[in-house]
Amino acid sequence: MQYRYDEQGNENRSWKDRKKHSWKCMDQKVFMKQTRGKAIICGDAGVKGKNTDDILTDGEHILPLYVTRQKPGFFQKIVGYIPCTDGQEHGYVRVVGTAAERIIALLLLLAALIAGGVYLWLANEPEGPDLEKAAVAYEMPDGLINDDPDSIALPGISILTVSNSDGVIRVPLINPEGNVCYFVYTISLADTGEVLYESGYIAPGTAVPEFELNQTLEPGAYDIIVDVATWSIEDYTQPLNAGRIEAELKVEE
Repeated sequence: MQYRYDEQGNENRSWKDRKKHSWKCMDQKVFMKQTRGKAIICGDAGVKGKNTDDILTDGEHILPLYVTRQKPGFFQKIVGYIPCTDGQEHGYVRVVGTAAERIIALLLLLAALIAGGVYLWLANEPEGPDLEKAAVAYEMPDGLINDDPDSIALPGISILTVSNSDGVIRVPLINPEGNVCYFVYTISLADTGEVLYESGYIAPGTAVPEFELNQTLEPGAYDIIVDVATWSIEDYTQPLNAGRIEAELKVEE
C-alpha cells in the first residue's frame, strides 16, 4: 500500500528520517485534540519494527513503514503523527523514536547501583591487620619451620639486654615460618605490669630484628614478662592461644 502525505495545516513540528528529509507532523497533544484518539494509524516510521510493503511518499521522497505496535517499547516514545491518505480515507503514520532520556536514566541508575555495590563491598571488606612496619623476612636457625598447622611454635627468650647509650635491644622478636597466626609481642615489668614495648602484627616467617623500649630505665636487672598474643591468619580479630615468657631485662650504662 502506498500512502501520500496529506498536509492538514495543523502540523506543529517536523521530523527527519534516516535520509535527512524533514516530514511535517503533529505532536501527541495536537493529535489527540484533532482526532480525540479516534484515527486510522497506517503504520509506524522511525525505529525499525516488522517490515511491511507499505510506504509513505510526498511525491519525491519515500518513507518505509513498519507494522504498528499496540504500545511502543520501554526505550521508545511517540515523536509525532504524519497525516496521510490512501486516496479514499485519511489516516496517520505514527513516528516512533528512541526515548534517550529513559536510556540515560537507566544508565545513571545502573551507575548508582554499581557505585553503591562497590561502596558496600569496600565498607564490608575486612581491613587487614596493623602489620609491624619494622618486621622483615626471617629464617629460624637451621632453617627450622613449624610443619604442624595445629600447633604454634614460640621462640625462646631468656635475657634481653639494652644499653642506655642507644636504647636498642638487638634480640629478634620472631614469628616462626609455618605458624598459621600473627604474633603481637608485649613486654612489661613483672612487678608493676608497666608496658615497656608492644609490637604490631608480625606475620609468620618474619621478625622484628631490633627494637627500642618506650622509656629509659636505671641500670640494673629487671624481671620482665614477654606476652605473645596470637591471632588467626584467616581472621586477624580472632585470638588463638597466647604464650607468656618470664625473662630478664639487663639495663646497662
